[in-house]
Amino acid sequence: MRIRPVFSIKRVCRAYALLDVILAVTVFAFWGVGLITLLQKISDTSNSYSRDRLIQYQLESILTEMKHRPIEEMNTERLDEDLQVTFRTSVEPLNLANIDGETLENLYEITATATFNDSGGEQVETARLTIYQPEEDRRR
Repeated sequence: MRIRPVFSIKRVCRAYALLDVILAVTVFAFWGVGLITLLQKISDTSNSYSRDRLIQYQLESILTEMKHRPIEEMNTERLDEDLQVTFRTSVEPLNLANIDGETLENLYEITATATFNDSGGEQVETARLTIYQPEEDRRR
């Protein structure tokens, strides 16, 4: 009488084949989840940089616009509802002297400020521009 083993070689091979498939699917799933997480973080970072660049463009645009206005009209505030950013501009006279100690007149500094909230809390970006605006230009 021949004794048959409880586990045949074919059954053991099939068990290993099934284990290989389960292992491969698990590794692929972990790799896929990791890749999706990485792509999401890259997208979030890209959106953040894009928003920051838009805010910088707005600040530059505001300074360009303000330098052509009369001094009395340079103090402004507005809310950009799309970006959820508050832009403020202010102007102050500059008290500078040349190398001979003579006071330079009709110089002003325009300050544009953007205030907004992001994941780090309230953020403030500032840009400044020095302009020369003689008396006759201010009357226009």
